[in-house]
Amino acid sequence: MPSNETYPIRYWEAPIAAEIGATTLEFLEQLDGPTWIYIPGHDHNRCRAITTLLHGNEPSGLHAMHAWLRSGETPETDLYFFIASVTTAQHPPGFHYRMLPGHRDLNRCFRPPFRDAEGMIAADLIHRLCAVQPEAVLDIHNTSGSGPSFAVVANSDPRHIALTTLFTHHLIITDLRLGAIMEFDEGEFPITTIECGGCHDPHAHQLAIDGVRRFALKTDLYDANSMNSNPVIYKHPLRVELIEGAEIAYADHAIDGPDLTLHSDVEHYNFGEAPAHSVLGWLGIRGMSCLTARDAMGREHIEHYFEARDNQLITRQPLRLFMVTKNPDIAMSDCLFYLVPVDEQHRH
Repeated sequence: MPSNETYPIRYWEAPIAAEIGATTLEFLEQLDGPTWIYIPGHDHNRCRAITTLLHGNEPSGLHAMHAWLRSGETPETDLYFFIASVTTAQHPPGFHYRMLPGHRDLNRCFRPPFRDAEGMIAADLIHRLCAVQPEAVLDIHNTSGSGPSFAVVANSDPRHIALTTLFTHHLIITDLRLGAIMEFDEGEFPITTIECGGCHDPHAHQLAIDGVRRFALKTDLYDANSMNSNPVIYKHPLRVELIEGAEIAYADHAIDGPDLTLHSDVEHYNFGEAPAHSVLGWLGIRGMSCLTARDAMGREHIEHYFEARDNQLITRQPLRLFMVTKNPDIAMSDCLFYLVPVDEQHRH
């Protein structure tokens, strides 16, 4: 692959369709590290950017980039693709690891200090985006579990809403600050995270492909129709997490040993309603002390939304859950799920 830059990010200028592998996997194997791709557009005075594979087990964005490059179409403006965790995605059995053992989650590294390999990649990407000043940035992901698509932003203005509706009609506005790329607010460009759905869902790949094509070809991303779109908005969700060292299992009954056993079908709550008094699973000997749900100010809310009854974890009120995962590694290293009370969702 053409390259004229040193670690951490490689550069590939104006690849033609014939240079791109026939499949997404072949395309991935062509890459030898984090890669910044430049695609000339009709209008060189404007540009747009898309990032993906910040997590190595979330391939929909790479499918979309591959499809675009193979199409040979010319975008409306100059277009930049950034493919991040290439080595992680390539590691056998492929698209398996969120991040490699011993490494940080890259999408928690977009704030100082930028000392390790992941921090260097994040800082380099921020520098590139600030240098080219795109009119919009998309960060494409898959959800940790199965479920419908949605977008996430750190603050909402009409531009974020317009970008959201290129892909989905569910928008989450979060005030939690974890070091994700969409939290970066020192540029003039809006950054919108798109969660396409489950990583094994062909519909999620197609949603990414179709949305990227709309993003690349639209003459005006922020025309009147886009600005007047009408997504359902969920504000300031809480992350429900296990405390450090706690263990989890998934089953149809309580299991001795783990601090929490979630129902094996818990993913069906993704963007559905968990009514009041829903049993999500079973608690171990630590009870609810193994769980935490802190807001942006650090205040604990776990007992406001859940109670323990006969060792069962039960909702106190109707909740909308999303990013529910059945992957125990993600549940222990990141979070179990996010929640908003049902009565706090809004139509924009």
